[in-house]
Amino acid sequence: MTVTSTANDLDAASDAHETSGPPILGDVASFPSHAELARTLVEPGGLATLATLTPSGHPYASIAPYSTVAAGSPLICVSALAEHTQYLRSDPRSSVLVEADPEAGVDPLSEPRVTLIGSFVPVQPTEDEVERHLELHPFAKHYIHFADFSWWRLELLNLRYVGGFGVMGWSTAQEYATATADPVIPNAKPMIEHLDADHNDACLDIVKHLGGVADATEVSVSSIDRYGITFHARTTAHVSGVTARVAFPAPLAAADDVRPASVELVRRARELADR
Repeated sequence: MTVTSTANDLDAASDAHETSGPPILGDVASFPSHAELARTLVEPGGLATLATLTPSGHPYASIAPYSTVAAGSPLICVSALAEHTQYLRSDPRSSVLVEADPEAGVDPLSEPRVTLIGSFVPVQPTEDEVERHLELHPFAKHYIHFADFSWWRLELLNLRYVGGFGVMGWSTAQEYATATADPVIPNAKPMIEHLDADHNDACLDIVKHLGGVADATEVSVSSIDRYGITFHARTTAHVSGVTARVAFPAPLAAADDVRPASVELVRRARELADR
């Protein structure tokens, strides 16, 4: 049995995904771009799923420790004995899947991931690039000098970022190369917990007066990045809640800037409330 999908079917499915989440209100233009979110996810390095092409044209998936070099390109060190290395030598076209660390009790399909598509090319990394790779993967010091191991760098063609249901899109190699990793997102979890636990009233004020959700009754912080805060708010009209996005006065340069920027949002919100 062959299952086919028409363009109309795919459009309907896309619409269903985009509308599956709560309505989004507030500073919707302040969300980070897909290229920035991808760069933030990939830049720290780690363990990726590497897909290469077999001689028959079938994708072959394996795992590969990676670090990043200029423009956020993944760098790998692989053995000539490995199947994926042999496939790369005959056809360099490949892709790399990088996923966020899963959280217990969270739907894995709601977690961010990115697939980088391009071609791996042999490269001789600098001493600094090798040192960074070894800092991330200290076990590699036992084999990187073996004669059969070689270094490869991904030349990116494009990428697909998926941040969860309704949050997805393509970015070009140029967009990715010129994007910068977000300094706040990797450090946001304790900040989110602190705001929810100790400053919930202040967050409610922000959502009501700056997020465009005047009838909000309950709020929680969904995410924080250098451009702003995303909240989930329950309202009298939307029992299941809405998403409220509030931008910081200016993009932040470091995670330490979140506190003063949040204080300023509270000040602005309460100033509007007193009018």
